[in-house]
Amino acid sequence: MWDFVKATPKGTTWGLGGTCVNVGCIPKKLMHQAALLGEGLKDKPSFGWEAGENGTQHSWEKMVQEVQNHIGGLNWGYRVALREKSVDYLNEYAEFVDPHTLRCVNKKGKERLVTADKFILATGGRPRYPDIPGDRELGITSDDLFSLPHSPGKTLLIGASYIALECAGFLKGLGLDVTVMIRSILLRYPPSHISCGYAV
Repeated sequence: MWDFVKATPKGTTWGLGGTCVNVGCIPKKLMHQAALLGEGLKDKPSFGWEAGENGTQHSWEKMVQEVQNHIGGLNWGYRVALREKSVDYLNEYAEFVDPHTLRCVNKKGKERLVTADKFILATGGRPRYPDIPGDRELGITSDDLFSLPHSPGKTLLIGASYIALECAGFLKGLGLDVTVMIRSILLRYPPSHISCGYAV
């Protein structure tokens, strides 16, 4: 089994488990849960809960640490499961040389050829930058958001995909000033054609 992740312009990479586990559904749902808990805290006086002297504050840093710890545990579990099934896991960049041959390059630059009768490609999805001046220097993608070591603060999300809108929802739920910029229609494309969100 081959797996390779090209780092984002900010240097974000991730471990075994693919897009959903590392920079998609799992971290997004955990952060969404954090936002729901925060919103529930605001309603607690209505249900008889009394706030403490210092009130309640959210720690972005703690949330990201716990989300990344959870993802790390999943990565390790997948690695163990593959080992138990005698599946070799290789974190290498691969490209086809011909229909039955891959050229693979590991992180140290060592190259080798691998042949097989059939290959299964499961590439996952990656966010796209809008190709405007400063996009890579000043912006981050959803890939970066889930491991961002500090709160993004006031955030502009470019895109109308479900990931962009879900990120906007949990960021707003965490108390951030959020704006969503779209070209035309929310959730316009079927899920198989949706690109990831883009946060600035």
